[in-house]
Amino acid sequence: MPTYLGIDFGTSGLRGMIIDENLKTIASAALPYPACPSETLTDSQGWLRGLEMLAQQLRSVHTRAWSAIKAMSLDGTSGTLLLSDRLGNVLGPVLAYSDQRAAAQAQQLSQQWPEGGICLSPASSLSKLLWLRRHLHNFSDVHHVHHQADWVAAHLTDHWGISDRGNVLKMGLDAQQMKYPEKMINILETADIDPAILPKVVHEGISVGTLNKSWAQRLGLSTAVQIRAGCTDSVAAATAAGLYMPGTALSSLGSSMAFKVVHGNPINTMGLYSHYLGDFCLVGAASNAGAGTLLQHFQREQMRALESSIHTEYPSAALLYPLASSGERFPIQAPTWPGSTIHTGQNAETFQSLLEGLSYIEAWGYDVMEKAEVRIQGPIKTVGGGSMNAAWMQMRAHILNRPVEITMDTEAAKGSALIAAAADLGGIKILGQTPSPPGKIFYPAADAVQRYAPYVQKFQEKFSRYSV
Repeated sequence: MPTYLGIDFGTSGLRGMIIDENLKTIASAALPYPACPSETLTDSQGWLRGLEMLAQQLRSVHTRAWSAIKAMSLDGTSGTLLLSDRLGNVLGPVLAYSDQRAAAQAQQLSQQWPEGGICLSPASSLSKLLWLRRHLHNFSDVHHVHHQADWVAAHLTDHWGISDRGNVLKMGLDAQQMKYPEKMINILETADIDPAILPKVVHEGISVGTLNKSWAQRLGLSTAVQIRAGCTDSVAAATAAGLYMPGTALSSLGSSMAFKVVHGNPINTMGLYSHYLGDFCLVGAASNAGAGTLLQHFQREQMRALESSIHTEYPSAALLYPLASSGERFPIQAPTWPGSTIHTGQNAETFQSLLEGLSYIEAWGYDVMEKAEVRIQGPIKTVGGGSMNAAWMQMRAHILNRPVEITMDTEAAKGSALIAAAADLGGIKILGQTPSPPGKIFYPAADAVQRYAPYVQKFQEKFSRYSV
């Protein structure tokens, strides 16, 4: 029986999952990147070393399933950009998904291409490419533009310059037409950037090659194993969570917060952008705020100890916008703004105010979506490490005024494995038939909703002025 491998290149580490042709999970493993904590996401060689280490773990967990792998797919952080020469050697710095240094380029883009949507953010791939053109002394040696997942996939196949349509959205791709808009091409040419370095774009799940001999030996796999185009980490998580019915919404509570809602048509306005998966769209956005901010102020053990002290039905008077570092991209665009000042004090009051702030940001995000005529129905599915905090989940239900469901299949690696398997099982449409076990649901209480509602409004009024 063939098996399928999904690899998730996350913010701080890798996860791998093997499934069989019945889409059942056979084995999984996770480990941090083999680099110092401050450099994990931007250490491209660490991604490759980590992949070898992860393969060793998975092979030891289930040797038979590993040897039966027929195809694999990779996902990575959306907008993490790097440039390479003809042989794939990285030129210049790797710019992480949340990197805000391209603020001037984003402002320039907004004047040249006001309809550019998600590309107008400093964190967009296009803004970063323009920044690198200005600051990279050896830019003339650049032969390929890559994102995290497709750079690793190219190493595995020796087929460079190929990416899935989801990873290239922030570069400016028109995913409906599967081409780069003429106006965007003109902007690149004006900046003395050859459009030929842009990736050739394919649909997710399409084979981009087979495992080369070198990596087959390093991973202990056959050279017949197919590498199939993947997606971004948030799309992979949405796939694993079973997002396929219109109106279904998902919040990913990882180091940052990402939002996705299944919608019939693409929407690329008001800070929103649309990924594609099969025949439907995933309208979404992402905030730089998230659980990473909590870890700057509390250790995991402290948060677990304080959880019972949170008054989920009674809001505090604090209105904090907690950012882990300067710069926000959604629901406001504030590239250099540091967010609220967080007073030191590892107590329940500080913890609650941070949880409230993150929940208000989430509510604001969904409000923006609804104003863009994105219909949301049913519970807000939730994945990510933050979903382990029951007090936060209950608070979110009150603030969002919607049921919140902890989704059992939370791993982006599972979503990538599903995409790897889809081509052999009838296409992406089979993902909508994947059984998803029901998770715990937290319901809003009417009186708590009324208490939080004024603060939801005040939060938006207070922080909207920081948007550029």
